[in-house]
Formats: sequence, C-alpha cells, structure tokens
Amino acid sequence: MSFLFLSLVTLIVILLVLLVSLSIKYRKLKNTFRNHKKMLRSILKTINSVRYGNIYERVNDETFSMLPNFAQSINSMIDAISDREDMIKEYQNDLNKKIDGLKEVEQLKEDFVATLTHDLKVPIMAEKNMLSFLLDNRFGELNEKQKEAVSHLKNSNQELVELVEIILETYKLNETKISLTKEPVCINSLVEETIEEMHPISDSDEIKIEFLSYFNGDVNLDKFYIKRVLKNLILNAISFSEPNSKIDIFVCRDEKNIYIKITNYGKSIKKEEVKHVFDKYYTTTKKFRKVGTGLGLYLSNKIVKAHRGRINVESEKDKSTTFSVVLPF
Repeated sequence: MSFLFLSLVTLIVILLVLLVSLSIKYRKLKNTFRNHKKMLRSILKTINSVRYGNIYERVNDETFSMLPNFAQSINSMIDAISDREDMIKEYQNDLNKKIDGLKEVEQLKEDFVATLTHDLKVPIMAEKNMLSFLLDNRFGELNEKQKEAVSHLKNSNQELVELVEIILETYKLNETKISLTKEPVCINSLVEETIEEMHPISDSDEIKIEFLSYFNGDVNLDKFYIKRVLKNLILNAISFSEPNSKIDIFVCRDEKNIYIKITNYGKSIKKEEVKHVFDKYYTTTKKFRKVGTGLGLYLSNKIVKAHRGRINVESEKDKSTTFSVVLPF
C-alpha cells in the first residue's frame, strides 16, 4: 500500500509540475501574442498614416524590439516613398517654373503679334481707301488694264484686312471673355450682307456664292460676332474651292435650332484632320499655297459656343466640305 501511495503522490506531483509549467508557457505565449498583436496594430496604424499622406510616420522603437527585421523593412519602404515624394515635388516645382516661363514667352509673342497687327491695320486700311479712290477715278480715268490691276490689288488688300481683323479679334477674346450684345437679327439679311462684303475675295478666283434660305425671320444673336463667323467660314470655303467653282450657303431651321450651312466643292479635309480644324493656329491651307493663320475657325468656334451653339464639319473626299453653324432658336 505504501508503495502505491508513494507512486500516486509522485504522479500527482509530476502532473502538478506539468500543469504549472504549461500554465507559465501559456501565459508567456499569451503575452507574446498580445504584444505581437499590439505591434501589428501599431504597424497597421503607421501604414494607414502613410496611406493618407503622412510620410513622416515611422514604426516605433517598441516594435523594433519585438520585430526588428519587419519593422526595418516597413521604415525603409516609407523612407523610399518619402524620397520619391521629395523628388516629385522638386520635379513639379521645376516643371511649374518652365510652364510659367513658356506662358510668359507665349504672352510676349501674343502681345507682339497683336501690336504688330494693330500697327499694320492702319496702312492696310489707308491702302484700301486709296485703291477705292483709284477705281472711282478720283485721280483721273483708268484704262481697262489699269482697272483690272487695281481690282486685283484691292482683292488682295481685302484678304489682308480679313486676316488682320481675325488676329486682332482672337487676341481680344484671349484677353477677355466674349461679351455678347444680343438683339433680334434678320438672318437672311445678315448672310446677304456678309456675302456682298466677301465678293471682292471670291471674285478674284471667279468663285460664285449662291444663297438659299428656307427660313424668314429674326434670330436673337450678336450681329457683330456672328458676322465674323460667317466671314471666317466663307473665307475658309474660298481657300478650299477650285477656281471657277461655287460656294453654297443654305439656311433652315427645326423646332429648336437654326442651321447655316456653307459648302465648298473640290478640296476636302482628311478625316484625321477634321478633329483639329478648330485648334488654335492649326491650318491645312499651306498644302494649297494659301495664306492662313489657323485662327479663323478657332475664333468662330469660340463665338458660336458663346451663343450656346456648335459648328459641325462634314467633308467628302475630293467632292465637298460643309461647315454647319447650329444656333439655338
């Protein structure tokens, strides 16, 4: 009995020692898990801080004592992000300086062109008046050949007048917003008046401008600006027309809009160029050895948009090109 009792006691003691040992290990594991959980939360907090823009946050020293390699990797990653952020800021500052410099150069260029154009307008207008005096025989009778030569000079002068006015008006619109003065305007009279003013240019290439309207009424618009749009589009149509051809101008309406369509025949606009025709300084007239600033369509588009309208372009290869001005009615 005594042997069995001693064996039982010994077993109980061993079990108690094991239980105590397991309890101590459990508590250590529990503390370790709790500390690791705390460290992971701290790391997650650091990562979230960086995620939302605080690139100065770092993993704390306590985390380093528990997870040195992991903590070092996190801090190294944040340091790399910080370095890149500084590089991006430095690059952005340099880029902003270059952009400001380019803007300044562009402004100087625009001011120079505007000043030069303004100064050119005075002698061009004086030349226009003098040529008119010559054709009116103010300085004596001209023979037919002289009249023909002076007429050609006047046509060229009119093209210069239109180009100068386009440049000046574009410059003014770049400096200030378009301020419209709307009033009821008879659209047919406006088109006819514009055609009459463009005859000296169209007649030089014997291009006939035909006008047809299915609308007879007034439209609320800024007469000065819409007349400029019509001039620009007709001038563009003349540039792309073959000699001895015609330009069709057609006016119609639906329930919401009025449509002014200007069609020239012959040279067309390539599909890949259509989307660029309203870009500033973009011009295809060089291909046809015509004078062009690339501002006429750009200016027209801005004016029509100010009227809450739009300009559509349709071009059929080697056949015709149509610009449609759509204005709310």
